[in-house]
Amino acid sequence: MGTPVRTSADEPPLLTEYGLMEPALEMEFAAHFTRLGGADASDAAAAAVTGVVEAPAAFVAALLDAAHRVNGCLLARTRADVCRIVLTADRTGITVAGTDDTTIALDRAHDSRARDLPVSAVVDGLHIRHGPEGHVWVVWQGAWCAGGGQPEP
Repeated sequence: MGTPVRTSADEPPLLTEYGLMEPALEMEFAAHFTRLGGADASDAAAAAVTGVVEAPAAFVAALLDAAHRVNGCLLARTRADVCRIVLTADRTGITVAGTDDTTIALDRAHDSRARDLPVSAVVDGLHIRHGPEGHVWVVWQGAWCAGGGQPEP
């Protein structure tokens, strides 16, 4: 079920359906995809970033569904040649964001340029944000599971 994030092969995973395990405080994974590849490229990118979670199939499937929705919404709103999907996990929950902004380095994706953009619309639970340079961000946020199962929107 993907490649869980581990500190070593002998230690438990750091990212599960219940959240981040010690000593991790925050993790981020990203994959780029070309618009030319359409849904297939988008699906492969979504599978790559959600594949790092070691969790029951229902949790991963719900997360992958959110990633598909994010990418579909993004592709409907951008003409960029290359897009990016970013999965972020921290103590508050899990976030999947799709964007046509590939200029922000991964370690800066949560800096105020991206995180504090105003929400311009909410579509099917997805927050649409527009950056000052015209970039589009489509964001889904979910909570960690209290007792397993699917992530909560």
